[in-house]
Amino acid sequence: MQSGAARPVTTEIVLVGGGHAHVAVVRAFGMKPEPGVRLTLVARDAFTPYSGMMPGHVAGHYDHDACHIDLGPLCQFAGVRLIHAPAIGLDPEARRLSIEGRPPLRYDLISLDIGSTTHISEIPGADACGIPIKPLDRFLERLEALERGLAFGAPICVAGGGAGGAELALALKYRLRHLNPTVTLVTDTSTLLPTHAPAVRRAMQRLLQRQGVSVITRNALAAVRPASVDLTDGTQLASAMTVLATGSAAPSWLAETGLALDYRGFIQVNESLVSVSHPNVFAAGDIACFTPRPLPKAGVYAVRQGPILAQNLRQAARGRLLLPFRPQRRFLSLLSGGGQFAVASYGGLAASGGWVWRWKDWIDRRWMQRYQVLPPMAAAKGKTPMRCAGCGSKIGGDVLARVMAGLDMGTASGVVTGAGDDAAVLQPPAGQMLVQSTDHFRAFTGDAFRFGRVAAEHALSDLFAMGASAHSVLVQVTVPFAAPGIQEADLIQVLTGATEAVRAAGAALIGGHTAEGPELSLGLTVNGFAAETELWHKSGAEVGDVLILTKPLGVGIVLAADMQGKARSAWVEAAFAAMLRSNRHAVPVLRKFMAKAVTDVTGFGLAGHLVEVMHASGVGAVVQEGALPLLPGVADLIAAGVESTLAPSNSLAAPHAPAIAWDPQTSGGLLAAVPADCAAACVRALKDAGYPDAGVIGRCVEGGALAFDG
Repeated sequence: MQSGAARPVTTEIVLVGGGHAHVAVVRAFGMKPEPGVRLTLVARDAFTPYSGMMPGHVAGHYDHDACHIDLGPLCQFAGVRLIHAPAIGLDPEARRLSIEGRPPLRYDLISLDIGSTTHISEIPGADACGIPIKPLDRFLERLEALERGLAFGAPICVAGGGAGGAELALALKYRLRHLNPTVTLVTDTSTLLPTHAPAVRRAMQRLLQRQGVSVITRNALAAVRPASVDLTDGTQLASAMTVLATGSAAPSWLAETGLALDYRGFIQVNESLVSVSHPNVFAAGDIACFTPRPLPKAGVYAVRQGPILAQNLRQAARGRLLLPFRPQRRFLSLLSGGGQFAVASYGGLAASGGWVWRWKDWIDRRWMQRYQVLPPMAAAKGKTPMRCAGCGSKIGGDVLARVMAGLDMGTASGVVTGAGDDAAVLQPPAGQMLVQSTDHFRAFTGDAFRFGRVAAEHALSDLFAMGASAHSVLVQVTVPFAAPGIQEADLIQVLTGATEAVRAAGAALIGGHTAEGPELSLGLTVNGFAAETELWHKSGAEVGDVLILTKPLGVGIVLAADMQGKARSAWVEAAFAAMLRSNRHAVPVLRKFMAKAVTDVTGFGLAGHLVEVMHASGVGAVVQEGALPLLPGVADLIAAGVESTLAPSNSLAAPHAPAIAWDPQTSGGLLAAVPADCAAACVRALKDAGYPDAGVIGRCVEGGALAFDG
């Protein structure tokens, strides 16, 4: 019986977008978790750029890490599930969020902080030939690509006379100073920075003039061409790079949600940041239209909305009254001036100079440190009501029936009786051997859909390592203690992910078992068939054969670092990309090039599985340590002393091996002994088949020893 597990989840809060307000919410819930509440962050990008430091980043004063919040470690610290995928729709009546490439996500409360895009729809050629500044990550990618082709003295046009346009013009002038570009700032207003005080406008105008940035007022872009722009007064300007800071626009999919929107498509919210049409929908930052009074699309408001949004999500989960957001009518504004120079304003006052830059730099870095240097958290205390065990822990039949009815479980010939009966009945094809294996995992990511896919790929890999074709799968799922609707949603996510991998392998889901427990876990029993003469074993390697590995190593180290909040999101994404790469496409390649002994590198690490091949084949092996393919970040993590909890046990198989050889691999690659004269062609074919890291890592030698050669 469960007496000390976490409290059952009763309220599901989904945060859409990793904007300034939402990172504050995540941190707040990490500092003080809300009993019975589970948070999930759905974000298109794993890094959140801090808008206040973007002009400095463009100018070259900050590198990527200094001005971006890595959502992976932040969510890990807070115990928030992170789904790295774009949201593409919302049904507020059914309380479902549509996410690209996966089933809809259920919620009780939802908050949107997805920022805005640049308003360019009315400018012909802007999308194809211009560079919108939003989303910021896409702007930076296009900027870096275009600047490589700029000639000395290249003309650059920046459209937009607000603070963002002026800061960007100065940043580009400074960034490209070695090319001495001609920068022109175009605005349709009669003056720059029309919403700022006259003293600020004068200070920025003087700065632009001093830096050689020309300003054209009372004009706008009529069209953007590959090497020029047309203005509304008929003037044509040469422009090798056209940057668009022409106001904000909302994502088009919001128009289909039924939420109350303003005339520009932004979500209308009341003083508590709640949708005026749907009380379980919150919004903050640029995507929100604050109905009590108009607010500029400025990052300062999203930053200040964060604490109130966090408190109101708690209050809503508790069924209590919400708090109002009281935006200040005057606030400190610090504008970057290209070089290490800035302009400060507060109300009608203004000041400028290098000292303002240093002040702004200190403020910005201090804010970033809140999300980059996270405090250690003690394990949560508290106990849950006692839950039934045995058959009382099964998921309700009504829930299971609804989930199974919505799954595409695939089909496979020879299934006499599948899901729905007491047991599955299979009829093996004539002359085929039944190949069977099983695996079971605790969830190692908050993304249940992706967890299901990886777990299925890992389990199926045992069949491919034997040279068998996948036929059918039985699953055993444990979902966390939660309200029935939340359990159903979890079950949909994990089983949909698993069945996608199963169907892609040409197999079918034919049955299984479900239960509730302290945490999400998934087990799979996989069935495959192969002719006896086509089966691979760990035996059969011969002296002189080369050893080929199809995938990079380091999954266990990256997952351990992720759980400790030490892994960059880019490293985690690379690890999942490797785990999601099925081994089935390597089977025909290895068979073509006469692989003799094959195994998959999984829980025992490279050394453990290689030793099994050596013992079964009666050979020794020499591994070229420098030839071992590593996932991004793994070398840094090893140097920092990060390792999986299974590594010390794995090291017993080869104590002299390097640490990477002990690392347990989830859904790792295939290790094969191949005749030496086939090796080069085999590696080329594996790369062509979708295994870019495949390569020769060593050779089989006489004796029974395993050696590593640097």
